[in-house]
Amino acid sequence: MAAVRNQPSLLVLLLLALSSGYTAKRLAEGNGTETLIRPRILNELGLDPSEDYTSYEESTVLLISPPVSPTEGKSQRCEYDPCQDQQRPCVDLSVASDCQCPGLSGPLVLPEAPRFVHVAQEGPEVVVKWCSPASTVSHYQIVVEGREPLVVGELSRKGVLKDLEAGARVCVEAVNAAGVSSPSQYSCMSYEPERDGGLALKAGLIGGALGLLLLLFLVVFLLRRRKARGKSRGRNLSQTSDAGGTLKGQEDDSL
Repeated sequence: MAAVRNQPSLLVLLLLALSSGYTAKRLAEGNGTETLIRPRILNELGLDPSEDYTSYEESTVLLISPPVSPTEGKSQRCEYDPCQDQQRPCVDLSVASDCQCPGLSGPLVLPEAPRFVHVAQEGPEVVVKWCSPASTVSHYQIVVEGREPLVVGELSRKGVLKDLEAGARVCVEAVNAAGVSSPSQYSCMSYEPERDGGLALKAGLIGGALGLLLLLFLVVFLLRRRKARGKSRGRNLSQTSDAGGTLKGQEDDSL
């Protein structure tokens, strides 16, 4: 039924196109009077000549919704510390707590260098700490000149080095599928061990504290001993006085 209904419309369009071409040709030849072909054709087809059949097609408007951001509607920031070792990934925190993560570059974008690298001695070992960049990272590398890089996982924010010489330059690199981050002033640091003076000062402080505790213990011990002696002397005097009184009473009785 729809095909039958559309056939007159298609025929009208075809006739109108032919009529327009014929009129343009007559005008180009110098004939200023346009032939009235359209009204006659429309009357023969039983259509209203006053109606505009050239705009019979309805335009279709395609509405495209903007993409929905994964963080849209999440105003609360996730409690994510980029400097904490073995920190749970922020994506997991976002799913679990419905919070918003800071922006990260994709895995195919070269990562930025780690930040706030710190190298310090902790006992016999040297501990390297850093903060993750705003990039997707697959793992980290702790690089020391003349050594093989120490590789740690993406959740690590610290690594341990042994037998590190004074003045050695330590750099931390972020790695992903796009490559390795470039060194920066924030991703590298020279190792400076604690000086002997600092160790001697610590030893002196510890020794002084122990000496003070020993002195306090000795003072308390002497005070308690003195107090105990005072009680013992008072008890002996009391016993001597009682004994003297008894003897005197016996002498009086004998007289």
